Amino acid sequence: MLDIGCGGGWALRRLSVLAPQAELHGIDYAAQSLSVAARTNRRLVEQRRVHLIDADVSDLPYDGSRFDLVVAFNSHYFWTDLGRGLREIMRVLRPGGALALAGGEYLGGKHDRRNRRLAANGRMNCQTLPALRETFREAGCSDVEIHEEWSMGWFCVAGRKHGADTEDLRFPAHTGYSSFGGATAAKGGVVRR
Repeated sequence: MLDIGCGGGWALRRLSVLAPQAELHGIDYAAQSLSVAARTNRRLVEQRRVHLIDADVSDLPYDGSRFDLVVAFNSHYFWTDLGRGLREIMRVLRPGGALALAGGEYLGGKHDRRNRRLAANGRMNCQTLPALRETFREAGCSDVEIHEEWSMGWFCVAGRKHGADTEDLRFPAHTGYSSFGGATAAKGGVVRR
């Protein structure tokens, strides 16, 4: 599994519980974030279950067809080129692999005016959910679905790389961790066993 923009490593830690046999990779271009992620996942790093790399989504340092699952939690807002990042993710996904991109409410809702200004200034890559769905499709994702948890202010856009079937293991929802358990894990998280 690969976590794009892993930040402090909390999603990697949670993924290690949900998929205890998985090898996990996290990338971020912020050295401070990688340092925090290494501390958050110290034992998993020592066990070589978690691998942290200074990298950017637009140029992933992995061979093609490497991962069964790629996730991104609130990092896509800061990608230089969303379409290029998604195409690069599709390159490293195995046929049948899944992508889940989760985020918060940025276009529409109470922060719409501010966030449209940030997007217009190039500080955030904000898109509406229909536009995100189309960007996923243009990048080569199939079976694109949008899951919304607006009561919590979260959404997840999930898709697959067309190809060979995988045996699905769906993560159980985790009460109290709605953005991960509800929107992503229960509905979009898939791992080959």
